[in-house]
Amino acid sequence: MLAMLLVLSFFPFSFPKNCVEEKGKKDQANRFFKLENGRASVTMYLIMKHDFEQRKQNRIAGAKNRAAKNEAESEQLYLKSKEMASVIPMGQPIIIGHHSEKRDRNYRDKIHNTMGRSVEKSNKAAYYAEKAEAIESNTAIFSDDLEALLKLEQKLATLKGTQDFMKAANKAIRKNDREGFLTLKIATAEMWDALTTPHYGSIGFPSYRMSNNNANIKRIEQRITSLKRIAQAPAVDKTINGVRIFGNVDANRVQVFFEGKPASEVIKQLKSHGFRWCRSEVAWQRHISRDAYYWAESIANSLSTIN
Repeated sequence: MLAMLLVLSFFPFSFPKNCVEEKGKKDQANRFFKLENGRASVTMYLIMKHDFEQRKQNRIAGAKNRAAKNEAESEQLYLKSKEMASVIPMGQPIIIGHHSEKRDRNYRDKIHNTMGRSVEKSNKAAYYAEKAEAIESNTAIFSDDLEALLKLEQKLATLKGTQDFMKAANKAIRKNDREGFLTLKIATAEMWDALTTPHYGSIGFPSYRMSNNNANIKRIEQRITSLKRIAQAPAVDKTINGVRIFGNVDANRVQVFFEGKPASEVIKQLKSHGFRWCRSEVAWQRHISRDAYYWAESIANSLSTIN
């Protein structure tokens, strides 16, 4: 069974691909916002950047920095607790009823708490180190990657090639046509032996494997259709009650710009509907969708009643 499950994991498919043209780096968009704050009027010049790989590297660097910082703080706290404990003679018990009992207990509690904080920082360091490693090794295709369509088209071609191969292989196996099987691309004699060895009473590629692969094909096709629809959609750039709503297709985000910090009730609405503050964009944003546009406009329209 294990051999069968691993058969496809090493296949170097090279089927023809109908890939989209690779996108170049996005032009930086310059925007100006005039913020009125009492007597002051400030014009902010914002350069919008959507470099997916750079943001990924920033996340990795940030996680590594946090890991190093917490590790250093853990070491400092450990040494501090060790130094505090060194003033207590080895094996010295708390003297019950002595005037120093309360002070002694408090001091030992401080040692214990300092060591506990050291362990907590050490655990945080491990968490961020694992997070950095996970980001580095993550091969998922994110929609805000400028090359997402290209990568999805390539993945789709590979999945379809896999499906075609499994169908042809099973057909040859049912006919016991070893020679015909070996004419298939990437087929080998070792693979034939593995696939024709009965596993739980069946031979060839199991139906669940083909069903799962077919489901992945449909999922990737839907993502490609969705991304193309977003890319071809007319640009959304409107202002409602002084709030600018911008459909940033390059970043795959609906962005909401306010003139200054919004009221706490507005922030609560934004968060409850999936918008998050992005410091680098100076905007509240979430992935593009009809819901995102709907709630952005709804929140902007509600300002007339809040104000």
